[in-house]
Amino acid sequence: MSWRWMIAVLFVVAVAGAREFTPAYAQSVPCTVTISNGDVEGVDRGASCAYLGIPYAAPPLGPLRWKPPQPASPWTLVRANTPPLSCSNLQLPAGTLAGSEDCLKLNIWAPDPLPAAPAPVIVWLHTGSFVGASANFPSHNGQRLAEETGVIVVAPNYRLGPFGFLAHNALAAEDPASPSSGNYGLLDQRAAMAWVRDNIDRFGGDPRNVTLAGTSAGADSVGLHLVSPASAGLFHRAIIESGAPTIRWPTHAEAATQGDAFAAALGCTDPGQVLACMRSKTRNQVLLALPQVAQQVSEQPAASWLPVVDGLELPDQPRVLFESRAFNQVPTIIGTNRDEGAGNFVRRSFPSGVTTSQYESWVESEFGVSAPLVLAVYPAATFTAPEDALAQVVGDAQFVCEARRLARAVSETGVRTFVYSFEHEVDDVFLDRVIHGIESNIIFGNAYVPNQFPNHVLDANDLVLHSIMAGYWTRFAASGDPNVEDDSVLHWPLFKDSHGRGRGSNKFVVFGLPVDDDKRAREAQCNFWEPLFLRTLLGPVPASEP
Repeated sequence: MSWRWMIAVLFVVAVAGAREFTPAYAQSVPCTVTISNGDVEGVDRGASCAYLGIPYAAPPLGPLRWKPPQPASPWTLVRANTPPLSCSNLQLPAGTLAGSEDCLKLNIWAPDPLPAAPAPVIVWLHTGSFVGASANFPSHNGQRLAEETGVIVVAPNYRLGPFGFLAHNALAAEDPASPSSGNYGLLDQRAAMAWVRDNIDRFGGDPRNVTLAGTSAGADSVGLHLVSPASAGLFHRAIIESGAPTIRWPTHAEAATQGDAFAAALGCTDPGQVLACMRSKTRNQVLLALPQVAQQVSEQPAASWLPVVDGLELPDQPRVLFESRAFNQVPTIIGTNRDEGAGNFVRRSFPSGVTTSQYESWVESEFGVSAPLVLAVYPAATFTAPEDALAQVVGDAQFVCEARRLARAVSETGVRTFVYSFEHEVDDVFLDRVIHGIESNIIFGNAYVPNQFPNHVLDANDLVLHSIMAGYWTRFAASGDPNVEDDSVLHWPLFKDSHGRGRGSNKFVVFGLPVDDDKRAREAQCNFWEPLFLRTLLGPVPASEP
């Protein structure tokens, strides 16, 4: 043994104390691993290591803008000790420009010392309506979950807004081997999953036991990877929190029309030079080319940067693929929050409150010929306020009933499917309402902070529920079953749909205190929405538009 190697071993023992030195991971200092690209030095958090900002793909700059992600170049050492910049975005509603195009990096939180046996991996796709947020979102920091449960949490950035979801016919024609455009953000997510497959064992994770999870846009993304053929085999379980992948997504033709308007706004009108022209523009010019607004229920003119049904990455509308059983069939958790439609979705559009006339006009605009039927099921007079009626329509049509639709499609293949309703109130965040996105802080065990919600440090009740939910989530990640053999926690029943027939059909767990179970959530309302095929209610065009 050389003297340099002896010194390295002694240094690890001195610094790490009781940590066991594991030569297989080439740890010369705590939280340092070697992967195929080079060495990665993380941050020692005591009971965990945080690796912040590891490149998983080449920077999509210059000629790589609006192209599939390319492999990252080799390096000698990456000091992964600083959260990576978010991908370029227009922060709404403030309207400030943020982030960088050099953003295809990921964060990892792993137990320290490294697990003796390969640990389950959760790849968490961040929220943000496909136009904002990042892998650094405070609600989703994975440190506590890794330390308490032993799982490894991976959170990748992915391209957002026009950088991630621009469809244009010239882009689709650029590479005959990949005749599509508009889904660069989804391709980034897949590249991160492939990176996990190839490298996560060096961090103590099991590449054969990966759960793809997320909330809101992250949950939509999970659902879209379920129906994307090229994502098959890169994950083995799925968790969809407050997502609606079975809504109607824009087609490539529809998205390319917006792409033409985008190019024209940049002054790129010469067909022979349109791609070079668009790629020559600055980050700010790209972000400001078309108007953007914060996600809300009003239909004011704005760009809509969403994944695209391009016939390749998404071969057909996801709802069609789920219902025809053409999806990656893995055990799945699907859930929603009790008051999904309440809060910012409505208040951004109606900051002074909603009158009955405004509510009825919104229904007529959003649902067209179906509006009288919607108003008959959700008459304003039966709610405390018209705002509550509007919020319930959004919550049912966009979230709760689409969750039932998705759970039916998945469970009917025989895949283990678990459904929940999150109903734990955090009054500092929103009084008497359980709004969209509120559940993820409880799952990860993180305080609520002002960039997403009002300040709230988790109290004793929050922490009890955190412990319960973290247990369910990580057991599911480990085995595809959230349950334990004893009666220490409520048994989470399988969702078995019989379209309302038979005892015990459509069972789900209610996450409140105490945790309970129930069945047939919002059954009458969901039966009403069942035949409708709607776009998102949170976009700039009517949900009923074909």
